[in-house]
Amino acid sequence: MDTQPDETFTGDPAWKVVRTLRDGGAITIRPIMPDDREELRRAFADASLRTRYLRFLGGVGELSEETLTYLTCVDQHDHIALVATMTSPDLKSERGVGVARVIRLKHPPDTAEAAITVTDDMQKRGVGSALAHELEHAARASGIRHIRADVLEGNSAMRGMLEGAGARRVDDGDEPGTISYDIALEPSPSPSTIVEMLRVAAQTTATR
Repeated sequence: MDTQPDETFTGDPAWKVVRTLRDGGAITIRPIMPDDREELRRAFADASLRTRYLRFLGGVGELSEETLTYLTCVDQHDHIALVATMTSPDLKSERGVGVARVIRLKHPPDTAEAAITVTDDMQKRGVGSALAHELEHAARASGIRHIRADVLEGNSAMRGMLEGAGARRVDDGDEPGTISYDIALEPSPSPSTIVEMLRVAAQTTATR
């Protein structure tokens, strides 16, 4: 059974929700913690080359100690990171199956870049949608109103998808040949729209 938090997300380590997946399995979504460092290292080592490439935009062989610290020691306000976990059948261990994060831009401060990563064996089961739903609410609670994505200028199909979902072109992207789009979190887009936008942002950026 799904559970709802008692109050709005504040980054409190005790905050968590339980969500039921499409196949009936259950995940717990909670703030990422420094103690998740080794589990994140393990999950990355087990990820396919494609998953690593789309998430980190290159052929990363392993996560450095500095990167692991950056990804797990977050303030949960300007850098919000949520982890989805599953409990082992014997209830003795917890396995990370997905991470979602938003990182606030300095200008404008109500806009953030975002990413969602799901372990290869848990993809297409609803983990990404569940993470997107909670990430959206956490971002709103921290004053984030727009998610930004950079898209290749010549990729008319992806641009059309974003514009059809209500994304607004804001300027040329950070890299030559790219365009930046913002999608407003209000009125609320569906979780599937957010997941699709993040997937598009990862794939189009990875081809630079």
